[in-house]
Amino acid sequence: MSDRETEELAELKRFLEEHVSRLERELALCRINLKLIDEALAKVSFRPASRLVEAGPREGQPVQVQPAAAPRLSPVQDIQSAPPYAPATAAATPPSGEVAVKPQPTSAPGQETGEEEQQFPIKSKTSDDLGTIFVGRSWVRIVPAPNLHLNVRTPPFQTFFVDRVLGEMRRKDEMAVDAGSKDPMSIIEHSLILDGEIIREIRINNLDDDSRLREIRSSIRWTFERMLEKTKG
Repeated sequence: MSDRETEELAELKRFLEEHVSRLERELALCRINLKLIDEALAKVSFRPASRLVEAGPREGQPVQVQPAAAPRLSPVQDIQSAPPYAPATAAATPPSGEVAVKPQPTSAPGQETGEEEQQFPIKSKTSDDLGTIFVGRSWVRIVPAPNLHLNVRTPPFQTFFVDRVLGEMRRKDEMAVDAGSKDPMSIIEHSLILDGEIIREIRINNLDDDSRLREIRSSIRWTFERMLEKTKG
């Protein structure tokens, strides 16, 4: 090997060592940033629903409240997870193949057992009140702000929140059931409480995943904002 080749190899070695050193410093910085981000997220994100009732509130966390009975509405409709939506009235005639839903007063999940819920406000990007999310052990109740008068038929409630967000979660659960990795009784379900066509409450059961809670929280905020834009437009 010539002296020139030796010098070139030595120069290449120095370059690679410096490059490795820079990469190691960048990697260490990335790890520090990731740790800081994780700590910040831990302060603001939902705790897993399975642990929500196992610990009391801490400083800076939402205050736990006892679940209240769902308000009596006239008429009230408790719709299971399937469209179309229509006001429940005594004279309503269901389409072929569908069963008419008789309006009945319903109790909030966990009310019978006295289980607690945590409440989180739903705020728009401009800090306007959009409603409240009540999170229980394995359920979520979403109550829109009464003054919004959100209509169940206003886009993108059905197409985005119900069909895409909740529908995709249910499809994944059904696939897990088919694969034998999930109990059929733990498939995610949702129902609506309507006053005519106005959404009074959205109930989501069998919810025990923190990432799903975060997705529902961000999705419903976006959905309500778009619905208000459609209403005002």
